[in-house]
This record gives sequence, structure tokens and C-alpha cells, in this order.
Amino acid sequence: MWRDFIGVPSIERVPVHSSLSHFRTKVSAELFYSILFDLIAQALKLKDFLQPILTGIDSRPGWANVNGNKHKRCSCSDRSQCDCEKTYSDPDATCGVQRTKANQNKFFIGYRKHSIVCPSPKGPLVLFSIILPNDTADVKVMLSLIEMMKKIEGLKVDYLVADLGYFNANDQREALLSHDVAVVTGIKKNTVIPEHCSSKGKPECEQGHALVFDGFDRDTHTAWFRGDPAQCAACPLHGLCDQQFGYSFEENPLFHGPVPQDSMLQEQMLKFRKQVELAFAQESNQLTSVMKHKKVPVRETKRVEKWVILRDAFRLVERMIQHIRATVLPQNHVANIKKLEEIQAEQLSLPLAG
Repeated sequence: MWRDFIGVPSIERVPVHSSLSHFRTKVSAELFYSILFDLIAQALKLKDFLQPILTGIDSRPGWANVNGNKHKRCSCSDRSQCDCEKTYSDPDATCGVQRTKANQNKFFIGYRKHSIVCPSPKGPLVLFSIILPNDTADVKVMLSLIEMMKKIEGLKVDYLVADLGYFNANDQREALLSHDVAVVTGIKKNTVIPEHCSSKGKPECEQGHALVFDGFDRDTHTAWFRGDPAQCAACPLHGLCDQQFGYSFEENPLFHGPVPQDSMLQEQMLKFRKQVELAFAQESNQLTSVMKHKKVPVRETKRVEKWVILRDAFRLVERMIQHIRATVLPQNHVANIKKLEEIQAEQLSLPLAG
């Protein structure tokens, strides 16, 4: 089946590894992305497969295929005296710091993979990724990924959840005002909270009573809150207060967006972000089982980027096949086909009648 899929049905014409390497060299990353985006558009048409209303951004390190320390790789006759820069065996790889996690080294040599992740019945699924150097700040990545999502036919994302490392107030405004995508995250202990909000970022009235979210006006970009009837009934300002409070999204997008802080909707989104982190850890463990020290098998940014695109595409195709087998094909489909094959083989082995 795989030989038929790649167009070489004859066993005598199976391409060798050098042919595949030549193919990756000639085809650009842009073409690989267009193929991947076409596969995503097909996956969106499958019933109950992808749920793109909510997506997430996360990143993980990619270990480069390097050996040893930096060395001078110039053509100077005396390298000990020249001023040429030392590089790794992968000239594009840099040394970076990864998040502190159990059983992992603090420093690594390689790249950082930033991915758009979407919910699916079998757990979070990476739609596509970009490869950037380790010294690229996460805050510069979010808008680029959102703009790439717009190239996928049929993909409409309403909410994007990420950690605070990807956040910038201006980018958060542009994401909603220009791309109609609400970016959501939680707050940390050192986050500057507005005076009218509680420690969890939930707006309160002058009497310190928590307000109830009453919707977001996308025309004026205003988050509306109303007073809690149980609290307002005994409030000394009852009858003097309008019990309606509007806060501008453009003034403080982190606290006055379509998804309020400390709400049930935000809690579900942050729960999905934790699932994304676990899925990335699982992917890292899978790489350990197939590659020594989790290293990518190619060098230089262009080739690593193509390798990552193909890996995301094959993972998507694999999930699509599993989903179709579980929802579209009849039960015991594979077993029935094998039984038919055995019957046909038995019939062909019978002697022909004279």
C-alpha cells in the first residue's frame, strides 16, 4: 500500500535513501507547507475529527545533529592564529536554555520548534510548526503563526491559548482586531493587576463584590460585566448603581478580553494547554526511541524545517487513517480483507481442471 501511495508499485523501482534526500533538496519548504496545508484542509472536512475553534501554541527544543564542541571550519592555513568564528558541525545550531523539567539537561544545542496544536478525539494534534533559533523570543512568534493559519482553507480559529511568554499587549490587540482571534492565558503572581480587579483578575465593584461576565461587544471591543443580584440586594448603593460595567479591551487586553479571567471557559482552555504540554513530552519520548539523543537526522535550518514539516504531515495522515478506520469503515474491516486474501490465495493454488 505504501509503494502504491508514493507511486512506485513495482518492487524493483523502490527508491533508495539518496533519492529521497535528493527530493528533499530540490523541493522548497514553501511547497512542503502547501502540501501540509492541503492535508489539514482535508482533515477539517472529516466529521468529528478536528475541533479548530480552540487552538494552542507551545514550543519544545530540537536537538541538532552535532558532535563535540565548537571548532573552526575555515580554510585558513593556521587556524590557531586566525580570527574566524568557531561553529558546531551544524552551522545554524545555537546553544539554548530549556525549561527546567525532570530528567532533562538545562542546556541543549539545536533549534526551537513552535507549533499550533488543535484538539482531536485522540488528544492534541500538531497542525504545523516553524523552526527558529534558540535566541528568538516567544513574543515574536505568535502573530507569525496566526498569519500562517489564515492560509489554510476552511480553518477558523476563535480562541488561541498560550503561556505568558508569547504575550505582548500590542500583539494581543492586533490578533483580535485584525485576525479575529482571541488570545487567552492565565496570570502569574508577578502580573500587574488593575485596581478594580481581584487577585485572580476578576473585576469587582466599588464595594468589593465580584462582577458577573455579561458578554463581549466585538463592535466596540468592550467587555461588559453586571452586578451579582445576590450581592446587590444588600448593597448600600442599591438603587444608586447602574449595575452595568464596561471595560475597554484596547486599554487592557489581558483582563478585558472575550474570555474573562477566572472564568469556567478560561479554566477549560488552560486545561487544554496542560494537555498540549503533556503531548509534547510524549512526542519527545517517541523521538528518543527512534533517534539517538533525540537528535534530528539532518543539519542546517532549511533541511531541519523540511524534516519537521514532513513529520507533522505524516503524523496528521496517521491520525486521519485511524479516525477513518474507527468511524467510517465497517467493523473488522482489516480482518475481513485478510480473510478474502486468504480465500483468493487458496483458490489460485488449486489445480486447474483439465
